Formats: sequence, C-alpha cells, structure tokens
Amino acid sequence: MPTEQNSLVRDIELNVGLKNIARIEIPQFITYNIKYTLFDWQKSSLQHFLAYENPDNDIISETYAPTHLMFNMATGTGKTLLMACLILYYYKKGYRHFIFFVNQNNIVGKTEENLINQSHPKYLFKQNIVIEDKTVFIKKVNTFLNKTDDIQILFTSIHKLHNTVYAIKENSVYLEDLQKKDIVMIGDEAHHLNADTKRKNNQTEFYLPSLLNDKASEADIEKSWEDTVINKILYKGKYNTSEKNNNVLLEFTATVPNNETVKEKYRTKTIFSFDLKEFLRAGYTKEINLVSSTFDRKKRVIQALLFSWYRHKIALKYGISNFKPVILFRSKLIEESKKD
Repeated sequence: MPTEQNSLVRDIELNVGLKNIARIEIPQFITYNIKYTLFDWQKSSLQHFLAYENPDNDIISETYAPTHLMFNMATGTGKTLLMACLILYYYKKGYRHFIFFVNQNNIVGKTEENLINQSHPKYLFKQNIVIEDKTVFIKKVNTFLNKTDDIQILFTSIHKLHNTVYAIKENSVYLEDLQKKDIVMIGDEAHHLNADTKRKNNQTEFYLPSLLNDKASEADIEKSWEDTVINKILYKGKYNTSEKNNNVLLEFTATVPNNETVKEKYRTKTIFSFDLKEFLRAGYTKEINLVSSTFDRKKRVIQALLFSWYRHKIALKYGISNFKPVILFRSKLIEESKKD
C-alpha cells in the first residue's frame, strides 16, 4: 500500500510494480488516432497514468476531490503529444469540455495549431479521429455547448481566462456555467501555478486585481493561475462538499520551483518525471554545457558575444559553412524584460 511519505510516482511503482507498469498496453483508441509513434518516455508516462487510473490498483484514496496531476517533463520531450493522448483518454471516459491555458499568448497559438489545424505540419492527430466506429471532431470554442459529442477546447492565456471570469458583470453567469460542468484543464508552463502556495509558506498578503492586462506583473499572473484555475474552476468554488467533483487538472512543466512548500504540494501530484538529465541520457537531444559566471549583466552579455565570436572563428577555420551561432538573452522575470 502507498505511504504518506512517498511521492505519487513511487506509490504507483510500489503498488503496481515496474514490470507490471511496463506491460500495460496503451489503448488502441489512443495509438490509432495520433499521427506519431510514442517515444519510450511518453509511453511510460501514459502507463504510469493508466496504472493510477485503474481502480483495481488501489492507488486513489476515496475522496470527493477533483483529479490533480503533474507531468514534470523536460522541454522537447513531446509534452503536447502526451496532451493529445490524454484528451483522447478523457473523451473516451465521457468528457467533452477541455480548457488549455498558459501564461503566454504565443504558446497558446502554437499548441492550438498542433491540436486543431489539420493542415498544419505538426498537427498531432490523424486526419480522421475514430472512436468506437464514430468520427470525432475537435473544435476550438469560446464558450462550451451543453449538448455536444465533439471535443471542445477553449484555448486561452491566464490574462484572458482571469478577465473572462472576473471582468464583466455578465460573466458571473459564465463562471457559474463552468462550475456546473465536468472539465478537463490542461496547464502548460505550470510552475506558475504556485503563488498562493508560496504565500502560505511566508504568509505575505495575497491581493489579486480584478483585471489583468498584457503588462500585468508576473506576481499577479501567478496569483491568478492559482486562484482562478484551482479555487474557482477546478474546485468549483467549493473545497468542502459531499458531492463528487469530476473536474481534472493536468499540469505540465519542465521546472518545479525550488520552494519547499511547492515541492511538497507536487509530491503527491507528480505522476511522472523525466527531467533534462534523463532526456540527455536518452540521447534524443543535443548535449548541453552550462557555463556559470559571477559577472554583472553587462559583462555577461559581452562574455556571451565573445563565446559566440570564438565559436564562429573555429567553424570558419575547419570549413563548417552551415554554422549559425544564436544567442538568446532571457530575463528571469517578465518585469525585467520590460526595462530598458
């Protein structure tokens, strides 16, 4: 039986056994309806998930709480394909309403193309999705229809989701409507979902503005992720209830914040972990060398330029004509990137 001290991943592996998990077959309604063959780690993540979902394995304790899971997987491991598989799984289970959200509009658009646009080269499903001899359609929506047999996905950023729920008076009806439905939420870059968890650790004031604009601070965005998504939608505004809550939140991130309270939060939610070190060992990504420096920001920029210039000279020396060095400067916080 699972113990309170173990992580969810460990509980699953102890309860079911690694060999038994590896024998779990991915359902054909998933493998036949996605365009690409699953990598070993994608298959393993689904096997862990299916082991967790199997009521015979006695992993899920009796509770009225919604399902809340985390997939901690490195960038480049194919998280979006895994999302596509899970959408098919929950559709087969009876769900029709899905929300995909992230903190940046450009990521929303990219994922939308992968899941909706059949003419896009990186579209992840087969041209015709067939489940139980029935053709299933995936539709992008702004509001959910009550009666539908399609997969309806609301693509949104945290700004838009927050403002839709809070900004306009009439949208209180919209929130009420969401709280009546069983919804599968998929959160990418989910390490932002922890402002309230961090607050509980240091007891700082938790103020959330009623409107978020495109220049909203990262702190306010984090607060809204946790309050809007967790409190208002996932838990339907009710933490204590005698009614079963069938909502689902699937979080995806490459990085869990280095915060003890947040780590403890995810200890019982992380269903699979495949970090950058494991991805490198699998041999499916480029080798990465990390170079640290104690210089200030200006000197670090100069250092990066010198590294790039040196690599360019080496490439010319050995006749490497297609060498194209690229330098990306990234701010740690959104506020920093807005400064001159």
